[in-house]
Amino acid sequence: MLRAVPWLAVGSLLSGVISVGFVVYLWGYRDRLGGRFFIATIACEALWALSYGVALLVFDPVLRRAFEIPIWLAINFIGVFFLAFALEYTGRGGLLRSKLMGGIVLLQTVHTLVVVTNPLHHIAWSDYTVEPVFGAATVAYAHQPWLFVNATGFVLMIAVGSFLLADTVFSYGPLYRTQAAAIALSPVFPGFPFLLWLFQAGNTPPLNLTPLVFPIHLVFDMYAFFSRDLFEMVPAARRAADRTAIENLGSAVVIVDAGERIIELNDEAERLLGVDADVLGVPLDAVLDGVDPSGTDEPISLTVAGRRREYAVTTSPLEDSSGSPVGDTIVLQDVTAERRREQRLAVLNRVLRHNLRNDLNVVQGYLDVARERSDDPSVEEMLQTAAAKTSTLTELGEKARRIDQVMQSDGSATEAVAVAALLDDVAADLRAAYPDGRIRVDVPEDLHLRANALLLEGVFTDLAENALEHNDADHPEVEVLLRESDAGDGRATFEVRDNGPGVPDYELDVLTEAGETALEHGSGLGLWLVRWGVELLGGDLRFDADEAGTTVILELPTAAADDAT
Repeated sequence: MLRAVPWLAVGSLLSGVISVGFVVYLWGYRDRLGGRFFIATIACEALWALSYGVALLVFDPVLRRAFEIPIWLAINFIGVFFLAFALEYTGRGGLLRSKLMGGIVLLQTVHTLVVVTNPLHHIAWSDYTVEPVFGAATVAYAHQPWLFVNATGFVLMIAVGSFLLADTVFSYGPLYRTQAAAIALSPVFPGFPFLLWLFQAGNTPPLNLTPLVFPIHLVFDMYAFFSRDLFEMVPAARRAADRTAIENLGSAVVIVDAGERIIELNDEAERLLGVDADVLGVPLDAVLDGVDPSGTDEPISLTVAGRRREYAVTTSPLEDSSGSPVGDTIVLQDVTAERRREQRLAVLNRVLRHNLRNDLNVVQGYLDVARERSDDPSVEEMLQTAAAKTSTLTELGEKARRIDQVMQSDGSATEAVAVAALLDDVAADLRAAYPDGRIRVDVPEDLHLRANALLLEGVFTDLAENALEHNDADHPEVEVLLRESDAGDGRATFEVRDNGPGVPDYELDVLTEAGETALEHGSGLGLWLVRWGVELLGGDLRFDADEAGTTVILELPTAAADDAT
């Protein structure tokens, strides 16, 4: 029954051994996405190659026919496992539990049963005979229609799996491109000899050389595994991210094609627009009037659950890999609360800046008149206290106005600012306002900062003014100097020193918290103005307070020499 071992059998057996070795090595990755199905695919190849290799040594027709069962079992389920691997690996694992996938498994089971029972009905093949070639027990038989149906299903599953992997190559860029391309191309090499055998190409009894080229196929698989981290970087994560990103965005997202027909929308958009998935393919203006994907992003008002809401509209074009426009993404963000907050702040700001300031100026005038006409020292003292408090409230309103100006600026209108000249101007203004104070500036004339000049002036003015105003020394002193300037780091460090009592700890603690509390709050707005101004300038702010006074440390970005010129 057995003859000399032919090279065809040796080659097929060796291919099977290599496949078994790869399966053993991959076993530790069976719990990764696609791992179990990839291992099952290679295991089927091993079963095919080993069964075929042994079958080539068997010349007894009955026993030789029995070896067709494991061979076709492997053939029928290689396609199933490869397709399952491609689905799970590319993020389509939900289809594995679909009725379609169940039908595919059932069909391949039927194909296998047909092969097992073929001697009874001969609908898969007929005229089965052993016709040795190159000393191997090759066989010849007439392929019946069922065999072609069986093989077509096998080829289609391999093709669909390869297409899914190829789609990853084109859709997700270089991140998964190499390993997906290697796995998608690997079935081509065994597929070609299988088709030659299926259609009985050639004049001699056809040889099924498919198992012999499995090693070439495995080279691509091993490259994807060992060189490209096959199970470490899985496209399923990217696909899941793409699919869930618009759902977890928290805003309504609508995607339209080039003809402005809706092709995708998330759950929030369905809720907002009062539609469901049946709206796909419907023109955008039929469900969302007033939004032009190619126009300006103007806000819109919509009635949701009986309430009027304001939405900011953001549109962005969609392009294919060649850069051609294929549609637009429309994001609707609920800004009702923000708009109402802006309106409230605008009203309060107007009241604080205009009404309160004007009324306080009137009160201040009457207090001055009352003080001039009063001869009672106790009354005059009370009027003086009231005048001081009124003056403080007026200054508070002015400070609020300056904070409003700072917060409306994004700090983007920057230029190369000569710091020494700017600080000289600040010092001159403060000397006029505080004649008893002493202000010294020690900054190089050639130092320039990349900053918004108004913001920068406001920061230094408020720091120096705060130091003079809250200083209980007989001769308040403020010094502004450059500690260091690192051209390579692009930062300059300044110190603002005073000889006052220092800033209270609770004032500094407030600046590091998210906001002021009812029990612990800052007594003024000056430090907040400094903090916000420094943030807009792209700098850092620190305080060093002790008994000798307070040192404020500022780190601000410098301007390049050519910018200064």
